[in-house]
Amino acid sequence: MTNQSLNFWAKTKNAYELGRQRGIAIFLAVIMLTLVLSMALGVNTLLLSQIKTMRDSGNSVIAFYGAESGTEWALLNVNDSNWQTTIYHNYLDLNGDHIEESAIDATYDVSTIAPGVGQCSATADYCLKSVGMYRGTRRVIQIQL
Repeated sequence: MTNQSLNFWAKTKNAYELGRQRGIAIFLAVIMLTLVLSMALGVNTLLLSQIKTMRDSGNSVIAFYGAESGTEWALLNVNDSNWQTTIYHNYLDLNGDHIEESAIDATYDVSTIAPGVGQCSATADYCLKSVGMYRGTRRVIQIQL
């Protein structure tokens, strides 16, 4: 074989190996892109669940404030002779428009529980249960006097 034919075969072999390496490079790029995309989706899932948890804890605090407001209202009015109702409903006006809007305002329901019923002790004079609600979150405060 002549020197010229050896050069031809060496160049052909190098071109063939270079073409195979380019195919491998594309394959590795696709694998790397898939890994990066899956990691980004995992981080996104974690962040969205954390955001939902933070939002729900804010709603929980507002619902608790609603329940507390109902308890305070009941304690203020419990000795009023006109207060004979077993359930009282009101709302916290969070936007200041003096109109109850369930999508915006927190609400509360106060009810009396007879002594000896449920968790109310038989020795109590009366028990009050206040349920605060805000955007699907409910918090309950029960007191006995």
